[in-house]
Amino acid sequence: MKKTDGFEIYLKSMSKVPLLSKEEEEELLKKVKEGSKEALDKLIVSNLRFVISIANQYAEFGVPFPDLVAAGNLGLVEAAKRFDPSKGVRFTTYAVWWIKQSIISTIWHETDIIRKPNRIQVHGSKINNAYTHLKEVLGREPTIDEIVSYLEEQGVKIDKSAVESTILYKKTFISLETPVESKSEDDNLTIEGLISVHDTEDIEREIAEEDLKRATNEILEILSPRERAIIIYRYGLDGEEPKTLKEVGEILGISRERVRQIERRALKRIKKIALDKGLKDFLENR
Repeated sequence: MKKTDGFEIYLKSMSKVPLLSKEEEEELLKKVKEGSKEALDKLIVSNLRFVISIANQYAEFGVPFPDLVAAGNLGLVEAAKRFDPSKGVRFTTYAVWWIKQSIISTIWHETDIIRKPNRIQVHGSKINNAYTHLKEVLGREPTIDEIVSYLEEQGVKIDKSAVESTILYKKTFISLETPVESKSEDDNLTIEGLISVHDTEDIEREIAEEDLKRATNEILEILSPRERAIIIYRYGLDGEEPKTLKEVGEILGISRERVRQIERRALKRIKKIALDKGLKDFLENR
């Protein structure tokens, strides 16, 4: 069976899963809070259709749809574990943020649509204006191609990837000030009130670590196999524990002093490339 066939079956099976009533959801959440894995599983399965709906909003960003759904499912699981029923909002109101962040993180990591402020600043206002105009005219969110075509009609030549970057950026930073309906006494509850500072810091840290890992790997590629091995061993990269000059020398069958010489040469090359790529600023800003 092809992978796509399996995914089609998955989509059909999800369409048959009944949605939870508010009362059923509250009962499940109560059991989840008490530690019931069965309740957690049911809560997740009952909301997978919701994940598919959200994933569809990001279908034009170059990542296979099954991968978007898989990422959204991970966000859903995370939301189910962290949700606090005492806030008085529906689970889906809280979960949508986690699902979107997980999907967006996957897009960042699997495509070249990276967060590049300069890319967004150059044509950002024109793209956002085009997006707003088309949304009003069409009565729906415009596609990337529609935005590109509209801008070209206005005499603005712009790369499609720049539009993708800007729109993805726009979709990412949904306002934390967005009010949400709640049955609690707090009439001013917002998304920010539902998501703790630690929650957002966790996601930001994971994304930063992935970005740094990718940038580091790109730089290591310029080194010779021996230089790369020495840097990895010495600085504990790729899951290795940092090793002494002597330990590295024993592994590679060379002297301690030779390891030092090769390491020094490799670090000079890395420093030059890092400066060219702007990695120095990247590291300092973390």
